[in-house]
Amino acid sequence: MNWFLLGIIIVTVLLIPTAYAGWIGAPYAPTRLAVVHKAFDGLGLDSEDYLVDLGAGDGGIMREAAARGMTTLGYELSPIMWLIAWVRTRRLPRSRLRYQNFYKAKLPEQTTVIFSFLMPTHMTQVFESVARQELPRAHYFLSYAFPVPNTEPALVVREKNCAPLYVYDLAALVSKHQKDA
Repeated sequence: MNWFLLGIIIVTVLLIPTAYAGWIGAPYAPTRLAVVHKAFDGLGLDSEDYLVDLGAGDGGIMREAAARGMTTLGYELSPIMWLIAWVRTRRLPRSRLRYQNFYKAKLPEQTTVIFSFLMPTHMTQVFESVARQELPRAHYFLSYAFPVPNTEPALVVREKNCAPLYVYDLAALVSKHQKDA
């Protein structure tokens, strides 16, 4: 077999789902962790929390949450980023990474925090997907860089050289969504 052709096939197999992941959520861009540290500290997140990362990217948020003792679950649809995140998170205690479209996933009932860094054009769809979930312990929906449209955050965390982190009361957002539906 021609090695060049094999290389093209492999790259194509990896890039098509990566492009799809970027199209339905966001292309990869790292989250600046200084603002995440500040938010996690301010919200008092700890080992009692269960964080779900929608679009786990390189696994940085999962690592930060796990360092505080949180249970974490990340969803990633890009095979390239999933592999990077898997390498970075595979030894974290109480952490799992799924190669799955989070829009089609049932989030764990024990979820207390949801983190997202997705494009603003998708924020309404992301939130509607989350609002349909049964999450009795949910406290916070954190959105890095982009706010949920037409919704006031409970808090905006800012840190030098970082995009803002919008913090929403998840129970209030779910209730608002159910009333608007």
